[in-house]
Amino acid sequence: MDRQRIYTFDIVKGIAILFVIPLHALIYQIGKNDPTLYEPIISNLSREILFVLAPIVLLSLWGPIFTLITGANIAYGFLRVYKRNPDDSSAYILRRILTASLLIFVARMAVFIFEDGIIQYSTSNTVSFRVRYYADTLDSIALINIIVPLFILFIINHGRARFVGKSKEELGNSIKPRHIYIGLGIITALWFLFTPVVHTLKPYVEAVTTKHNWKLLLFIYSKLTNGRFRFFPVLGFGYIGAIIGAAIHYQEKYQNIRRYTVLFFIIALLSFIVWCFLTENPIGDVSTDNISIMFMILILGSMALAMVLMLGRFDFCPDDRRERRIKRTLFVRRFSIVTLTIYIMEFVLAYCVYLFFEWYWETAVQYVNQVPVLTWGLTQIFTFMLIVSFIWVVIVKFWEKVDFIGSLEWMTIKLGAMFRGEHHIRINSQWILYGHRDKYSNI
Repeated sequence: MDRQRIYTFDIVKGIAILFVIPLHALIYQIGKNDPTLYEPIISNLSREILFVLAPIVLLSLWGPIFTLITGANIAYGFLRVYKRNPDDSSAYILRRILTASLLIFVARMAVFIFEDGIIQYSTSNTVSFRVRYYADTLDSIALINIIVPLFILFIINHGRARFVGKSKEELGNSIKPRHIYIGLGIITALWFLFTPVVHTLKPYVEAVTTKHNWKLLLFIYSKLTNGRFRFFPVLGFGYIGAIIGAAIHYQEKYQNIRRYTVLFFIIALLSFIVWCFLTENPIGDVSTDNISIMFMILILGSMALAMVLMLGRFDFCPDDRRERRIKRTLFVRRFSIVTLTIYIMEFVLAYCVYLFFEWYWETAVQYVNQVPVLTWGLTQIFTFMLIVSFIWVVIVKFWEKVDFIGSLEWMTIKLGAMFRGEHHIRINSQWILYGHRDKYSNI
């Protein structure tokens, strides 16, 4: 297998999307994605059901893992390009901008066609393209594709500017890996530090933009402050991922990477414990977007630690052991290839399955005196989630045989190749899954 590929990135993406499938089936189909349903339903659940569902609730807060893994992947890829030829860095960033734009375009069109068009009609039976005045995970992933290499290039150029007049060799040696780690660390700290400030200004900005009808400014600021994946603080997850990706590129000792990650997690944990004594609700409302900043930092620390531990198991180990372990992850890595497709299209599949369950049993939530009551039992809930997950397992297994043609990833690659004037570019899942690469791979 190709040692240049960091398989932990694929494994983490695969595991994450495998959790998303049943989790979204629960939230969006059974719970109708209505936060007002959760509190009365949860208050009426038995202690046994609450104990079983608690891990699911916690995992629902791990959505920024996609942003973190994107930051790691992009930083690793950009630094490899920069090392090969610094003059190619601008072209790499332009490709990232194109990829991010196509990612949003393809994803939004899929949602427009399937969710808004085929499944959900307005009262007038017409379909309208909705402007999203909030940020979702695709927005944060797209922006991290662009902003991480820009930040790294800024840090490198800032460091090189201090050594003007030196020879090319001395100039190259003047850029130390620690400069990038510290620079990204400072950006991350400032990002989380200014998060409360940005959110405090939200009512004033909304009032001014609404008064003057500045829709573009309102749209941009809404991405910063609205939604579960609002840019403040979620982009901070991408910056921490970029530090990990940079450390991998510079071939730092795994023990050092793990040591600093454990230290970061301990600091995050201790800070959260102190926070618990300073506020009445240290976590915030997990059913809404109002999650406390300290709890988000704790989640970030745990995510970073989990990914670094996986790096130790699957990439920072002897080659023979690594190859055996990677082969055992084939099932998970299949899902990493079509993460975007599943993230967008799982709603459609889950909706169809839910209609069948609703016809066979009954609606999952019913209203009694205007109070929502969960009518499905634990067996029904888990049967529904397992069936939806199993269908995706079958789809992905057979889709691999045709190299995932027709997936949103495939469409994004083809559109990008069309803009660049290239032909015959494809996903080449054989290289991703089995290490057999050909000249037409775009990964």
